[in-house]
Amino acid sequence: MKRIIAGILVCMAICSASIASAEEKVVDGIVAVVNGEVVTMYELNRKMAPIMQQFAGKELSAVEVEQLKKVRQQILDRLINQIIIDQESKRLKVEVADQDVENEIKAIKEKSNLTDEEFERQLELQKTNLTKFKEKLGKDIRKHRLLSYKVKSKVVVTDDEIRAAWNSTRTDQGEVAKSVHLKLILFPATTSAEEVREQILAGKISFEDAADKYTTGPGMGSGGDLGVLEWNDLALTWHDALEGLKPGGISKIFNVQDSKALLKLDSYENAQETSFEDSKQEIYDRLYRQKQDDLFADFIKKLREKAVIELK
Repeated sequence: MKRIIAGILVCMAICSASIASAEEKVVDGIVAVVNGEVVTMYELNRKMAPIMQQFAGKELSAVEVEQLKKVRQQILDRLINQIIIDQESKRLKVEVADQDVENEIKAIKEKSNLTDEEFERQLELQKTNLTKFKEKLGKDIRKHRLLSYKVKSKVVVTDDEIRAAWNSTRTDQGEVAKSVHLKLILFPATTSAEEVREQILAGKISFEDAADKYTTGPGMGSGGDLGVLEWNDLALTWHDALEGLKPGGISKIFNVQDSKALLKLDSYENAQETSFEDSKQEIYDRLYRQKQDDLFADFIKKLREKAVIELK
């Protein structure tokens, strides 16, 4: 429930900076219909407004135009997902009492140190009122309860998985790496990732030259260099791909969304001595989050497959 409160507070902060700009760009219309419920152009533009402000007065490159298209689609997908989750929670009769909403509002006020009058002024700044805010908050609580039942209750992290994850960060010196310097090739659909990997391993082309030639992801023009990344910030699929690699090693091919990918481990960074027991809780939390995200993605995928979604 803390995430709900934090999310609402963040939303309030973002909206206060962007609502005026969003309203200036409102275009009437419907962008999607989800089981009979609409997503309006106004909603989409409002969510896009903070991002569009970053490009205000700037001539966009072709790459930036494509990036904005992807961001727009991601935001639209999230709006669709929100509707689908809300519809599913209603179908399963997930109940939220008025007192539940009142308790959350009280918690928000206490966390932000707001009086009743200050809280109402914040709502006015967001061009909303208490009734609408309660309605949104009720949806958020209902969503939280649905996901707790459908997703979080199914997450299991075993000691063997924690041990394997800990071992995967061990350097040759027996230390544990906290971050890694990586390079990435994200292959277009027209290029065989397997053939390129074989050429790299055979020394016919360097990883860096192959990245400059083929990659469609970050690090374009710089040998696929991603810089130094925190190990715990990497997705579980990246951990699997890097397992057992020594500095200079090339990973196995793995998937990043719908594309084939290849990693080069340049070096371990910030390695330090640590015991398994010292790292166990941190690793558990990371694996739990990753498994929860995977289950949530599968849950949403199945709901979307059953839903009637019409894009306008």
